[in-house]
Parts: sequence; structure tokens; C-alpha cells
Amino acid sequence: MRRALILFGNELERENLIKSGKFLKEKFGFDLLPLYVRDITKEKLMLNGDGLSMPNRTNALLQSWHEVEKTEIENIVELLKKYDINDELIQDGGIIADVITEYMKKCDILLMGKNNILTENEIDILKGNYKGVILIGEKPLISMENITIGNDDGVKVNRSCYQFTNLFPEVNNFTSLVINKKTIEETLIEYLRFKGKTVITSEINTSKYDDVINEVDRSDLFIMGNLSRGYFVEKIIGKNGVKLLEKVKTPIFIG
Repeated sequence: MRRALILFGNELERENLIKSGKFLKEKFGFDLLPLYVRDITKEKLMLNGDGLSMPNRTNALLQSWHEVEKTEIENIVELLKKYDINDELIQDGGIIADVITEYMKKCDILLMGKNNILTENEIDILKGNYKGVILIGEKPLISMENITIGNDDGVKVNRSCYQFTNLFPEVNNFTSLVINKKTIEETLIEYLRFKGKTVITSEINTSKYDDVINEVDRSDLFIMGNLSRGYFVEKIIGKNGVKLLEKVKTPIFIG
């Protein structure tokens, strides 16, 4: 039995997140653990403010925020029912990345939404999580027939493939996509073929980044390496991996 933790928060494509969880449940027999985390850092900001806030104003802000959260939770519960997911929505509070770390001790994979710009919370979760993550954006995960690996033959993508093949041993067909590189060592391809997987090789050479995104978006799922500690440096200079993480529509697996 495998278990997926589904994190609900400020994702724009909430139904896609739920559809993806349902796919894992029905196709691969995953148990689902839906979770909503009340972020205490937001409450602390409201309480501290700029040091000039009046108590009545602070209480009003907190009350408004709690009403927003209550509506969000009700919306999540209704959507889970709509897609026949009867697993109870767990509600917890704390620093989101820390709470996720604790819940992931009893789960195999984390499903979370992504928007076009990664938030600080999402970055902290991706850096701190020690198990596989699937990021869901504009496309839900509803098939694993066409899986593409962003292959630079580095250690990070090799680890992601190791995590993925152990989580999903039923999946056997992959495409190794090389982006704007003349040659790479075929270590990862050799590793996957040794495990009995079928790997087709593909490459794209272009100066237009939209071409790369369109190529990735043809897949059901895209496997890439995890974020480095130098995320903000990568963000500033526009490293390819960060652009892919934020802009592609297809679900992304990071191990």
C-alpha cells in the first residue's frame, strides 16, 4: 500500500489537484491523506503588524482571515465529495514546511499545487522534503503513458528517477529529453534499461524557450531534478530548470 499526502493551500487549479489524487488512488491503489495547513506566520504578521496597529483593527483582520480560511476549507471538502474522495480533510496549523515534514513521515509522496510563480512556502517545501513530490498546475495527472525525463545526466535527475521507479514500478516507458546539449553520458539511460525500462531518446535544440515548454507539455508527466540551495541565484540568472518548474502546464515529479 502506498499513501499520498495532498496539500491544499493557495493553488489556482484545485480541481486538477483532486483529479490527480483520484488518479493515483484508482490507478495505483494509493491511500489519500488530504491536508490543509493554517499558516501561523500569516497570523503572526497580523498580530505584529508595523507596531502601530490598534487591537480592534488586529482582531478584525484575524476574524476576516479566519472567515476566508473557513470558506476555503468548505470549498475543499465539497470538491473532495464531488470527485467521490471520502478521505477526511485533516486540518493542522504551524509553519507549513515543518508540518509537511512531519506528515511525510507516514506518506510516500506529496501532491501539491503550483502557480506560475513559486512562493516562499513552496520553495521551502521543495527544498526540505525528503521524498517524492508531484507538482500539479494547469494539467491534472490522469495518465502515465507518456513520461519525459529532463535528462542532463546529473545526480539530481538520477535521484528523481530512482525515487520514481521505486514508487511506480508498474511504469515502464520513458522518454529521455536532452535540452540544448550536444552530448551527454548515457548513464541514466543505462541505469533505467538495467531496471527493465524502455527508454526512447529525444533532443531539442532551440533558442526559444517556449519551444522547450511546448515539448515538455506534450507529456503526461515530466521528471526533473530537485531544487538546489542556490534557488534565488538561479531565479535571478534564469536557469532553465526554474523556468520549467514555473511555466510548464504538465505535472512535474521531483525526487
